[in-house]
Amino acid sequence: MRQLLAGLPFLALSQPTSLTEDPAPKGFPPRTFSKPVPFQPGEKLVFRVHYGWLTAGEATFEVYPKIYTVQGLPAYVFRGGGKTASTFEWFYKVRDYMDAYVDTAQMRSLLYYRWVNEGDYHFTDTVWFDYQRREIRGRKGTFPMETWVMDMLGAFYYARRLDVRNMPDGTVVEIPVFLDDQIYHLGMKILGREVLRTDLGTFRCIKITPLVVAERVFRGREEMIMWVTDDDNLIPLKITSPVIVGSVSATLKSFEGLKYPLTSRIR
Repeated sequence: MRQLLAGLPFLALSQPTSLTEDPAPKGFPPRTFSKPVPFQPGEKLVFRVHYGWLTAGEATFEVYPKIYTVQGLPAYVFRGGGKTASTFEWFYKVRDYMDAYVDTAQMRSLLYYRWVNEGDYHFTDTVWFDYQRREIRGRKGTFPMETWVMDMLGAFYYARRLDVRNMPDGTVVEIPVFLDDQIYHLGMKILGREVLRTDLGTFRCIKITPLVVAERVFRGREEMIMWVTDDDNLIPLKITSPVIVGSVSATLKSFEGLKYPLTSRIR
């Protein structure tokens, strides 16, 4: 459930940093996007998380209503939050939180905060992305940064900025992600188009599989499946994945503040 659950702690922005204000630091090619931003401040997505046929919890992803200035750059604040359902908490309680500060122009991670509470396991982490020094500073030290790197939550919104609707089936996009003090070269593969029935209606969808590391929670590559709306919003409607024991799924329960009409909805 950890990949689907995240949180909303407040994070002060007063820590000094040497991050450059140059939109493309020396040695890093500038990022360009061929499509408009598919989200806006105030967007909120709420998912119901299932373990097998049981409702295991709820996950929320939202774009904070305000644009912050972080280290001299205007930045989105992406917030993720997750918690287990009360029926699960008697044996395993989860309260996971994340905040990601991502600059509005280049969609690069600037600052990331993570607060994990899973059973008896607790930790907090603050990660700074310093493009001038080409390093990432986290709770376990400083790590070299050779190219653009996203935090785990920021990568979700970065993927929505890509022109997925015009990518042919079979296209694979790589997204370097800093997670648990390592850089993982993750990616996503376009599988095709499908019509999906949900409690919110019937939608035309793009079917995507994130390519994940087999040694981590999920069992292998191309087993996690995500259906996103085939419209300008590109919001996930459903996510499914086998885990070591059983399967986990998340379905969109409610939404608000979408930037564009849901033209993918058939009925």
